[in-house]
This record gives sequence, structure tokens and C-alpha cells, in this order.
Amino acid sequence: MIRKADIAVFGAGAWGTALAITWARQGSRVALWGHSPALVDTLARSRRHPALGEVELPAGVRPLGDPGPAFAAPLWISALPTQANPAVWASLAARTSVRPELLIHVSKGILQGSHKRVTEVLEPLVQVPVGVLSGPSFADEVARDRPTAIILALPAPVPDARARQWQALLAAPSLRVYLNRDVVGVELCGAFKNILAIAAGLVEALGLGNNARAALITRGLAEMSRLVESLGGRPETVMGLAGMGDLLLTATGAQSRNRRFGFMLGQGMTPEAATRAIGAQVVEGAFTTEAALGLAGELGLELPITQEVGRLLQGADPLESVKRLMQRSLKQE
Repeated sequence: MIRKADIAVFGAGAWGTALAITWARQGSRVALWGHSPALVDTLARSRRHPALGEVELPAGVRPLGDPGPAFAAPLWISALPTQANPAVWASLAARTSVRPELLIHVSKGILQGSHKRVTEVLEPLVQVPVGVLSGPSFADEVARDRPTAIILALPAPVPDARARQWQALLAAPSLRVYLNRDVVGVELCGAFKNILAIAAGLVEALGLGNNARAALITRGLAEMSRLVESLGGRPETVMGLAGMGDLLLTATGAQSRNRRFGFMLGQGMTPEAATRAIGAQVVEGAFTTEAALGLAGELGLELPITQEVGRLLQGADPLESVKRLMQRSLKQE
């Protein structure tokens, strides 16, 4: 008889699978549900994920095509692409009356159209507290046990003592988990850094140098802080792992698909061609840019770097975007 899972991961992409591997190594029983029958079959047969090289799934990871057995877990992890969350979770929530004690999502983006954060969508659907796990973390490095530090942001309804228990459950020798209560700030930082990573890739492709990249990252953090604080997040979150840490990784790391996407735009590729070149992976920053600009308009915020990324996605000349940023009226920091 198969024992009930301790953790259910919904989304068998590289990140969801890497987390499942990490937690199973610590002794947790992890149900890993995937939407694609072909991928689930591959995981079950080969015990490897195509995006994670030769890393094997521990015995504690159970790939599932049917989410039914996963619903019984007390902790649900949503590892879906940001824009897929509303439809997929509406379907999943309708398939069972069982609810976990807690749902944690690991998506990094803002929803198009509604401009909502993922927790704002999931809480009404699942009707349990929803937290977020975020920070500087490439899936392949986590799967290979490389030292990583991330943030677990939990909402106020989760008592402090229980929050520390969840923190301990999700931590591992190579995965240091910091506890945080700023769900809004952590979500927005994780979303916004992808926009700035696109801009960083552009700077690299145009050969603008290290000075330009440093300026972009620093002024990008200022834009991130503006948005986070306007929506009730904390400035210290921006300067921590969820903000500055994740931005530094995504803006400079070779594995960053958002940076690669921006690099391709800087080389003259159209957004459509760059998206095709990235392949099956989702470029979250391309979706989040539109949503962030919509939020900025609603809040009356000035986000010049984000605005230029938005123009690039509409096919604007990269050099003209740089020129517009450099020729803005002089300001005081």
C-alpha cells in the first residue's frame, strides 16, 4: 500500500521537479503531478527529468498523471507557469473537496489582464492560506545539491510556531530557507526581476559594458522598490534574497532564460523569433512586463526601464531604447 504523500507538487517542470527531488532526499514522500502524460511517463520510466540532466528522482518522488492521490497531502506546492495558474487551479480545485493545510506557490510573475499576484488568485480558489517560495535559484543547481538560499513568505493566518515547522520541513542541507511574512513584497520582487533580466540581456548583447549593467541593476532595484512599496510590500524585502539576490542571479546567470531572451532581442531578433528560440521554457518577464506597466498606470508610478522593455516587446529599436533612458531629464537619487 502506498503511503499518503507529505508534499504534493503540482507542476512537473524543471523547478517543481528539482524541489521534489530535494525534499525526497530529506525523507519526504512527494507526489509530483504533471499535466503532460508524456512527461509523466518519462519521469516514471527513466526517473530523470529532460531539463535536469543525469539527476535521478529519489524513490520518494512519485510522478502522477492523475492528481487524485496528491490531494491528500497536507502541503500543496504550485509549480505552474504564472499565467496558467487561474485555469489549472480552477480545474484542480473542482476535482476534490479535500484541502491542504497550506498551499505554497513558486511562480514568478504577475497575471495579465487582472494584474493580480498569484496568491490573490489562488486563495479564493483553494480557500486555504497561500504562501510563496522564491529567491535566487536555478532548478538544475538545486537538483544537483548546489548551495542555495531562498525565502518562504507565509501569510498572517499561519501561526509563527507552525510557520517555523513548515520552514524546517522545506529546508535541506543544501537548501537554506529563510522565513518571511511579506508575501506581497516577495511575490512582486520575483515577478519584477524577470523584466530587468530581459533588459540586462539586451545590455550584454549591445556590448554596452559593465558600467551600463551596474547602472541597470541599481536603477532597476529602484523601480522594483517603487512598485513593491506602493502595494504594501517592505523595502527590506527588495534588498534581500527575493529582490536583489534574485535579480543578480537572473540578470547575470547563463541559465536565465529571461536574460537570454533579452540578449536575442539585442542581437536583432524579433520577440516572436526569440520566444521560439528559447523553446518550451516560458519567458515569464515577457508576460509580466505588460502586467507591471498596467499596475504602474493604475498606481501612477514611473517605471522607465520597464517601459522600454515594453517597447522592445513591441518591436522597438534596442539602441533607441537605450538612448531614451540615457537622455531622460536629470534627477536626484
